[in-house]
Amino acid sequence: MFQVNNSYYQKGYYLTDDIYPNWPMFVKSPTHPTDEKSKRFKVMQEAARKDIERAFDVLQSRWAIIKGPARLWSKAELSDIMFTCIILHNMIVQDEGEHGTEWADEGNDDASSSYAAARPRTGAPLEFRQYVARQASMRDAEMHARLTLDLKEYIWSRFGPIKH
Repeated sequence: MFQVNNSYYQKGYYLTDDIYPNWPMFVKSPTHPTDEKSKRFKVMQEAARKDIERAFDVLQSRWAIIKGPARLWSKAELSDIMFTCIILHNMIVQDEGEHGTEWADEGNDDASSSYAAARPRTGAPLEFRQYVARQASMRDAEMHARLTLDLKEYIWSRFGPIKH
C-alpha cells in the first residue's frame, strides 16, 4: 500500500508506454502533452522508466532467473530474488570495477535453466473467487485515471514547471 497526493492505493504500478491498456498497474506518459503539468509528468516518468529498463537489462543479462515468469513466485520470494541479484551485481562491480559489468549476453534466451531449478516451493494457490476479484481490480480504468492524475499532481507540486 502507498499514498500519493493524499490518496491511498493497494497495489504498485509499472511505468509503461502507449501500448499498454488503461489499467491501474500501468502508468503511461501522455503521448502529446498540452499543459505544463502533463509535460513535467512526461519528462519525469520517461526518465524514471528509462533508468528502470537499464537496470533490468543489466540484471537480466547476468542472471537468467530474472528472465523467467514471475507469477508463481510470492512477493517475498520475488523481493529476495531481486535484492540478491542487485547485491551480487554491486559486489561484482565493487570487486572488479567497471570491468565487472562488461559481459556478453550469450544469446541464451531460455531462462528455464535457473527458473526450473528455483521454482517457488511455498504458498497455496489462491481460491478462484479471490483470483477473479484481483484480476477485475487490475483492470479498473477509473482507478487508472485517478492514479495518473494523483501522480501528475504530486510531481507538479514537488518539482514545478520544466526549467528551460
